[in-house]
Amino acid sequence: MADLSRRERKKKETREKIYSNAMKLFRSQGFGATSIEQITQHADVGKGTFYNYFPTKEAVVLEFSKRTCQNLINIGRDNSGLNTRQRLESLLHDWTDFMVRDREIAWVTVRNRDGAEYDMSLHYALLAILNVGQMNGEINGDFDSAFLAESLEGMVVQHFIRWFVSGSSDLHKEVNAALSVFLDGLLEKQKEA
Repeated sequence: MADLSRRERKKKETREKIYSNAMKLFRSQGFGATSIEQITQHADVGKGTFYNYFPTKEAVVLEFSKRTCQNLINIGRDNSGLNTRQRLESLLHDWTDFMVRDREIAWVTVRNRDGAEYDMSLHYALLAILNVGQMNGEINGDFDSAFLAESLEGMVVQHFIRWFVSGSSDLHKEVNAALSVFLDGLLEKQKEA
């Protein structure tokens, strides 16, 4: 791989400086209380420079979400010796840790799911695990794996939304229960039939 030119390195450094300062401010004083002016002051860049790299504050959070989910995916690849259920449990446990630890930032990510820049990382991670599960015969192959990934993602995100809004319950427990319903929910009916 060719080395980056000086100009490309400088652009990458500037983007990273804006990103890291924004995330520090979001965590220390909250997303809503942080202005773009504060971010640019802390990063020592002009407001126009901020907009050259990120069109909005939400775009910084989207970058954070993508990086975090990519890390979760990379960790999941190291769990290749696990079965499908264990891999899904591991991924969703780590995802839930992120959602609880960075509650407000996670809310911004979920709240902005309908935009063109929507972060599909969780969907793709679930899709990859479910594809392998179908190939190994652990997951019913009658359903399209993209449909299954979308369904499971919808379930866990809905539980996060309810948890965030209500301020109560144990999100880990709820996500585990949602996964059990997803994987085992129809087994009893199948036995009776």
